[in-house]
Amino acid sequence: MTQHIRVKDVMSHDLLKLQAALSVEEAVALLQEHQLPGAPVINERAELIGFVSEHDLLCQLLQASYYSSTQRSLLDVMRTEVLSVGPEDSLVDLAERMARVDQPKVFPVVAQQKVVGLITRSHVLGALLANRQQPSRM
Repeated sequence: MTQHIRVKDVMSHDLLKLQAALSVEEAVALLQEHQLPGAPVINERAELIGFVSEHDLLCQLLQASYYSSTQRSLLDVMRTEVLSVGPEDSLVDLAERMARVDQPKVFPVVAQQKVVGLITRSHVLGALLANRQQPSRM
């Protein structure tokens, strides 16, 4: 029955969405507070415009400390080509996608250009494990 599990059944609805105007330092603090490896960046209409990861922020902070550069906003460092999934997407398809080395650990869940959730590898692993441990129905 794993094929019938959808992203919306597993995703987190209580999610961190970062405003593009936030500074790199503010974003780092929020990611650490929420214990996330990355988060979607939204505009004033709550539409997905980018994604920023701990890796992106780490690189920016290292560069800023090395060159003694000024504070930058997420708009300057976020990725604008964002891999996302829809709430109706298959969890198995997402798991297969996440199993590839070049894929992110976190995917924004987007419906009608708005971020409606977040799904991580941890969410997917937990759902797949729970599904395996359920007795099969015949």
